[in-house]
Parts: sequence; C-alpha cells; structure tokens
Amino acid sequence: MMRLSFLPKGRLFKWGVLFCFSLLLIWVCLFFDIRGRGISACSQPFDYFQWKENELHQQKVIAYTFRKNDFLYELLVKKYQVPPSTAYTLIQSIKKRFSVKEIRPGCKLLLVFKNNRLQRCILCPHLSKNFIFSLTPLGIVSCIQTSDKHIFLAKAEGQIEGNLYNSALKNKIDPALVLELADIFAWDINFFTDIRSGDTYRFIYEKVYIDGQFVHYGRILAAEFVNQGETHKAFYFENPEGEGDYYNENGKSLRKAFLKAPLHYKRISSYFTYHRFHPILGIVRPHLGIDYAAPIGTPVRAIADGRIVYIGWRGGYGKFIKIQHNHIYASTYGHLSRFSKGLRRGSRVRQGQVIGYVGMTGLATGPHLDFRFIKNGHFVNYLKFRSPAGRPLPQKLLPIFKKRVAKLEKLLNSQVRFAHLTLDEVIGNRFN
Repeated sequence: MMRLSFLPKGRLFKWGVLFCFSLLLIWVCLFFDIRGRGISACSQPFDYFQWKENELHQQKVIAYTFRKNDFLYELLVKKYQVPPSTAYTLIQSIKKRFSVKEIRPGCKLLLVFKNNRLQRCILCPHLSKNFIFSLTPLGIVSCIQTSDKHIFLAKAEGQIEGNLYNSALKNKIDPALVLELADIFAWDINFFTDIRSGDTYRFIYEKVYIDGQFVHYGRILAAEFVNQGETHKAFYFENPEGEGDYYNENGKSLRKAFLKAPLHYKRISSYFTYHRFHPILGIVRPHLGIDYAAPIGTPVRAIADGRIVYIGWRGGYGKFIKIQHNHIYASTYGHLSRFSKGLRRGSRVRQGQVIGYVGMTGLATGPHLDFRFIKNGHFVNYLKFRSPAGRPLPQKLLPIFKKRVAKLEKLLNSQVRFAHLTLDEVIGNRFN
C-alpha cells in the first residue's frame, strides 16, 4: 500500500479531515438544492379548472332524439362508430333493464365518449326515468335515475257558444281535454247534433309534473255536462283489479254496447228513409242508412266490438266494411277512402277502434260515410236506436264509489280552478 510519506503524520490527518468535510459540505448543498427545487415545484398551485378543461376536451357528449325506424344498434355502430362487440354487449345490458321495444320516436339518447371510446350511455324511454349504463374495465354498470313525478288536480268549465271546440279555445282549455270530455259522454250525447248554445260543462282533470315542470295532462276524473237542460255526470273509478271506467253518480256505466256515432262529422247529409231521390241515379229508392258528411280522411270507428265479415270493394258502396257484433246486430261502413292497416276478413275489432277513413269511393257526390245498422237481418234507423246499457258497479264497491263521488263533486262545485292536491289527498286511500 502506497503511503503519503512525504507528508508528516499531523498534516496527513488534517488534510484527511478537510477532505471529508468538503465532501460533506458538497453533499449538503446538493441535498438542499434538490429539496428546494422540489418544494418550489410542489408549492405551485394546482390549476383545477385547467385540468377539468383538459379532461372535458378529451370527452365528447352526443345527444340524439330517436326518430321513426331508428334502431339503437345501427345508431351505435354506423352513426357513432362504436365497435360492434361493444354495442352488442351494451344492448344485452339494456335488455336486462327494459325492453328495447320501449325505445320509440321521441326517446332521448345521450352518449359520452372519452378519447373516442364510449364511456356512458343514457337512455330516457320514460319521462320520469333515466337508465344510465357506464362502461368500465370490470364490465357495464347500470343504474336508474328517477325524477320526481307529481299529479295535481285542476278544474275547467265553460259555456257553449257555437260548438264545444270554440268554447274550449275561448275558455283557454286544451282541445285534447275537450275531445276526451266528448268521448266520455259519447254514448249519451251526440256532440254534432245534440249540442246547443247555452249548454254548460265543467270537469276535474289531472296535470302531471316531473321535476317541477308540467309535462302532460292526465285523466278526467269527474265531469258534468248540461245538454238542453238535462244534466249528465261522469266519475272515473277503478276496481281492485285496476280496471277503470266512467260511471254516473249512481254507479251505472256510461259505456253502452254501441257508440252514439261512428265518427266526428260536420252534418248528416241523408237520413234513414224508404223514399230518397238518388242524386246520381236520378231515381227514388230507399236509403236504409245515414250519410255522415265529413272531410276526406276523417277516422271512422267501429261502434261496438265485433268481427269483420266483409272488407273490400262493393259496387256503389266503394270501399266497404261489414262488422258482425253478435248474432243480433251488425253494422256497415261505405265509401271509405282507405282501410286501417292490418284489417282483413275475420279480424276482431274493439269498440272505438279506427277501421277506416272517410272518402267518396263508389257512387258518391261528395266525401261522406254511408253507415247502416242491422238488427236481426233488417236495417233499422240508428238515430232512433237505444243502445243497451253497460254493466253497473258491483254492489260491494258502491260505498267506496259514493264516498269518492261526494268528494269529487265538492271540487266540481267549488270556485277553485287549480287544487295543489293529489288524488289520494282528495279521496283518501284507494280501498279503505
């Protein structure tokens, strides 16, 4: 081992100590310089907004409203370039929550992408629910976001001046509610021939709010219509099985076996008669039906449940439908412009179902419906026919029904036009 023999022992020791001290000093300086730079870097404030902006720039949110003939899979794959396997897996998760058939025109879709990869899919098939599907490394996680839904009761009233529709506009009532009112009393009042100026009406109806915003009208719960001095009343009631219908104050059903008329018409151009001068043939012959004049395209409804026994072209009647209601009654509908889709011979139809549309096919001088009613194989004057009544409420439900009627009549007779009350608050528990 080489020794520094040219230095005395005392000086060797001092130089050694000085060398070690220098190394220590250099290390300390370097250490504090590094820490100082680290503290300086960490002490700079974190810019959250800049970070959030950078994150948002990496995200892309797409909102879409479904249209007719739209399919979710095709939208995801073809329109938004989602990988087919991802789209398929997502749709399988959606099917576990609800049927994709519920996705109809008007349904809302929200897609969230990050770095061009789908992160979240939000569907709103119902007004009060959002279905959220998040794509994570561990799979698809779903949840339901519900909105607060409240139903309040409101009151409307008016007097007829001219017709019901104009009265609704004058009293700032939504025409859809007035049409519903006409449907409720359709078995007792013909709103095209029986209405007179001075007739009055009033009704209690539902207004539906979601998250504090009005979204649509609900059902009419109680109504009163005074027609030519005669008062007609209607009250909606559901039995314990959830089947609902309208009844008068005594629990008798307003629903009759046959509608008052098969369509909304402007006037009757020809009545039931055995001596009518035919405008085209120029001869006098029986007209064993009623001609309802109405614009082309006016919906024509079945007056009662039944089965179609003839549908097609029938000579001077043009496009023609015959419905057999039972072994006693049948009805016919002529001069139609077209039939409703899906109907054929043997099809079952419901009362009020649209079966065709007004036209002037066959021998006709103008658009109208040639309607005929048959009883036991013979044509009868439908304007003089009295329809059999529907089923009344069972006796065991009458006490509950009477209590509801009393409370709803109080609202009908009150001066309040809008009640911040739910139906349960007005009538109490459903079957207590």
